[in-house]
Amino acid sequence: MTIEISVVIPTYNRAPLLRRTLDALRRQTLDPGRFEVVVVDDGGSDDAEDVVRSFAGDLDVKYYWQEDAGFRAGKARNVGTAIASGRYVVYVDTGVLLGSRTLETHLEIHSRATYPTVVVGYVYGFESDASTFAAVGAGLDQPDVDATIGLLHEHGALDVREKQYQELGEIIAGWPAPFDIFWTCHASADREEVLAAGMFDESFTSWGGEDVDLGVRLFQRNNLFVMERAARSFHWPHEKEVDDLHESSANAADRIHEKYGLWVTSFYGKDLQDDKYSLNKVIRIFTGNGAQGESPATEAAGRSGETRKEAGPR
Repeated sequence: MTIEISVVIPTYNRAPLLRRTLDALRRQTLDPGRFEVVVVDDGGSDDAEDVVRSFAGDLDVKYYWQEDAGFRAGKARNVGTAIASGRYVVYVDTGVLLGSRTLETHLEIHSRATYPTVVVGYVYGFESDASTFAAVGAGLDQPDVDATIGLLHEHGALDVREKQYQELGEIIAGWPAPFDIFWTCHASADREEVLAAGMFDESFTSWGGEDVDLGVRLFQRNNLFVMERAARSFHWPHEKEVDDLHESSANAADRIHEKYGLWVTSFYGKDLQDDKYSLNKVIRIFTGNGAQGESPATEAAGRSGETRKEAGPR
């Protein structure tokens, strides 16, 4: 049977989370002969390799270790992409658990697409606060990912991008800059398109930005961007890898605009005083196309007095 999907997972000293991610992949409805899993260890020193090998009987899984030279998630994904054999690559972070039909959904979308397509998966619980997960309680521990996703939905632990979908619409191909939500915690693309775009810029060596940066180049290559709720997953709660996400995000935004100089990236840094920064919303407001028919003046008035947030990817 031909491998059609390669799931690429970078990891670093998070073996217990990696085990959960792999267990969810073991439970996919997609025939295991149609996908492979490539785990690239970014210089970790835990038992990640043993964890990977424990799934060899259920998954077509490969493990690659690269020397620890700081944060090199971009390089890890490049290694995984280079050795992948699938036509499509699904990028997943360690600690993201896919719903049982998620790989099948990715393959269905790509297989019927007329144009090269980027699929943005839906990630429940990403950046949800501890109280939300506490409310879910023991339900978070069950191995049934679909049931856990149902509980998270019930408790409002939605994808952090949900507000953007509500305000700007779910057809992200119509957004001015859909690449801004190309987050490799859960997303897929044609492998040949990723290679042709130059893969991930390995000079991004701090959290955030390397995925959006690749998204810009896929956008420039006329890839169609699609958000698909049925490509479901959830983000197992764990500590962040960096202390100041806002600073890292803002720095990445500056780099991306300096690199490409696009009119849409020039809006990184514009202050909308929103509760969660959205490049696409900022563009619509500042160019006079208010979300859901609101005028920029009305929008600005409704936001007066709110706390300013850093403007950048994620």
